[in-house]
Amino acid sequence: MSISQTTLLEGGACFTVETIENGFLLHVVESERDNFNILVRQLMNEAGPEFVVFPRSDGDGGYDCVHVMPHDPT
Repeated sequence: MSISQTTLLEGGACFTVETIENGFLLHVVESERDNFNILVRQLMNEAGPEFVVFPRSDGDGGYDCVHVMPHDPT
């Protein structure tokens, strides 16, 4: 099941959303770190036609943030 950028912009239980000039950032909710890591890995596998992702390591084998950059920013 593919995740759309519209769905991501709505936020979720494991992340908050920060809109920036060239896309948006997903920040981990600390109590949901495992679920966030699963989401980031899924995004890395599915990114392509709609957006690209640039995850940031938490230094412990997981992620604490991911930059989502739409191919066609609107």
